[in-house]
Amino acid sequence: MAEQAASQAQAVAGQATHSAQDPETQEKLSQQARAAMGAARRGVSTVVERIDPSVLADLIIKSTALQEMTNASLREKHSPYRIAEIGITASIPPGVTFSISRLDSHEETITGAVVSSEVLVDDQKPGEAVISLDGTTLSEQEIADVRAAFASEVPEDINQL
Repeated sequence: MAEQAASQAQAVAGQATHSAQDPETQEKLSQQARAAMGAARRGVSTVVERIDPSVLADLIIKSTALQEMTNASLREKHSPYRIAEIGITASIPPGVTFSISRLDSHEETITGAVVSSEVLVDDQKPGEAVISLDGTTLSEQEIADVRAAFASEVPEDINQL
């Protein structure tokens, strides 16, 4: 029985190898790959073509202004960190990322005293959590209320969802 199964497996493997090496199969796969690459290329160019240069320029201006204001705030707080780089992805909607870097020792001596992030966190208002990049905060009681509201919406038997 085992010999028969092994024999059948070898026969199937041999057919698959023969089929994969068949020039007609190779040509079909090559055509499918070319068609897929063409569709992907058209999709990317379509996304790029749909971006309004004026909107992209506004995004760049707002992103760099945010970088400058954030870096000014970091300097005021004597933080050794800065937003060093901005990345904008050409998608709809466009994406913006910020890369953070630490000042090197030479820059730290030029800027004066720097304070570690650990100390800066300790200086923040106790009992409040920043929940959004627009500066929205919630007290610990408000956070507990939100958690309770979410918990009351979840059925006891989670499998009912």
